[in-house]
Amino acid sequence: MNVQKAIAFVEENGTELERYRLNYLLGKERNDEVPLRYLTGLQNDDGGFLYNNEKGKPSSINFTSANLSLMIELGLAKSDVCRKTLEYLIDVQCEDGSWDENHAINQYNPPFWNMPGDLKTKMWLTASILNYLIQLGYGESEAVRKATRFLLKNRDEDGRFFGFLHSTWISVGAFGQLEGFNSEVVKKALKAIERNIDRMEDGATDFIWCLECFHVAGISKDDPVVKRCIERLIELQRQDGAWTSADGKEYTVSTTVRALRILRMYKIW
Repeated sequence: MNVQKAIAFVEENGTELERYRLNYLLGKERNDEVPLRYLTGLQNDDGGFLYNNEKGKPSSINFTSANLSLMIELGLAKSDVCRKTLEYLIDVQCEDGSWDENHAINQYNPPFWNMPGDLKTKMWLTASILNYLIQLGYGESEAVRKATRFLLKNRDEDGRFFGFLHSTWISVGAFGQLEGFNSEVVKKALKAIERNIDRMEDGATDFIWCLECFHVAGISKDDPVVKRCIERLIELQRQDGAWTSADGKEYTVSTTVRALRILRMYKIW
């Protein structure tokens, strides 16, 4: 792993926000104006975030969740933009405890993994928002209790959560925080991930996402699944220092920042 090459790649190719994220990670900068300007420019009046980050488009649960993650990364939990985001998410939670993607985005032909009304979409979105709500101190809230019940209703006997494998590893993050990394839910989910880990070859993104969830769950880097994800992520670093995103070239720098961040959190460098 070449940390200096990764840092240089971000510095040379990153946007203002991406360079700021790197500097924040390295402890070089703390200027909330940079990320807040970016976030407020993408937030709709209802508190949600624009679909595809494009002006004039309706709020998307997926993009709202992604931007909430950014707020957590950059320590913006007490900002007005975060407060509005949380109010929006609580307001649009479904009666069954899930979060469904906004049906208004159907007009834009969303990808198969973000189809409104699809249980697979509901599962990974609900797990994501649950994970972030707990990180932000809402672990005892009714919204969290309802979301927890929804996810557990859609778990099989082997411990895998319904839908994409993402739902299972994100749920590890959520239930690890709620019940501990030694809980039955987490242990079974980890086994399910281990059985399916060979399918996780969608660029570096899946391994980064897995590790982010494992870390908040308190799972040690000595755990076999964690160790395997770390090793694979290091192997996937390119010659130029970057990590490739499954979402396209425009996400390469952001993916590289995330890779550096999680590997630092796990004290790899």
